[in-house]
Amino acid sequence: MKIESKCGVVILNYNSHDLTVALANKIATFRSVDEICVVDNCSKDNFDNDFNNEKIFYIKNNVNSGYSAGNNIGLRYLIEKKHCKYVYIANPDTIFEDSAISKIEETFEEYPDIAIVSTKRFGHNNTAIHQYFEFPKIGNSIRSCFFITRRKIERTKLCEQNKKVDKSNGIIFVDAVPGAFFGIRSEFLIKNNYLFEGIFLYGEEIILGHQALNLGYKSAIINTSSYVHDHKQLRFNNRKMFWRDRMSLKIYYQMFEHLTIWQWFLLNTAIILGTFEYNCEYILYNLFKTINNKR
Repeated sequence: MKIESKCGVVILNYNSHDLTVALANKIATFRSVDEICVVDNCSKDNFDNDFNNEKIFYIKNNVNSGYSAGNNIGLRYLIEKKHCKYVYIANPDTIFEDSAISKIEETFEEYPDIAIVSTKRFGHNNTAIHQYFEFPKIGNSIRSCFFITRRKIERTKLCEQNKKVDKSNGIIFVDAVPGAFFGIRSEFLIKNNYLFEGIFLYGEEIILGHQALNLGYKSAIINTSSYVHDHKQLRFNNRKMFWRDRMSLKIYYQMFEHLTIWQWFLLNTAIILGTFEYNCEYILYNLFKTINNKR
């Protein structure tokens, strides 16, 4: 397949019309970006006549096929039709500048064994959020099913990861990068047959990171640039997210680890009990919110 020194960005939309249009038009002004592919994942949005820049190509997906499958539509277009050497995935609710693309591309050129790169990142209102993913370990996977132990793990990781990225000499090698904004070497994606489509949502990043490792590549975070994932997380706001994240975790273990029958029993039991706990917390949290709003 013919590959050129071109850069392309995929924006996967699902009911985020205004954010998607704004981001696509902004990226179209970047000197580092040659092609943009907006994929609407069968949402209610209508993009007729919204994209007039020649860099932007729009695809309407007929089904909501999930994060990986939806992004693959755009990735295949950028690589197989436009022959991009480097491709990027950008969520509609991300904020970044052309310099972030340039820094990532410089990293790709300097390190031929790196397949996946992102930058330091901040959350809503520039809050500190986690910077990367580690490959799961069964003990932490079980503990993360329950609120108290999950919060302890999250707080520890938040502190450790941000310190590690800040103290790094420009680059830090990690197991996997967050999926909101990152660059991928097209050569790796072709060898990997693109993103794994066996899960609908959540957990794609750690699977992609492990697939890169299996093919002899590395993943990295650079701290010489940054982006904002402007996504406000509300506690106990998404029961489907909690469940899907645990189902994706099980798929990861099936693909890359060999758990014993006892470990599977403990993990499944923790998921069932943790889901029950999460649903109870969801009900109580929203009940207290309703009571407080009426005061």
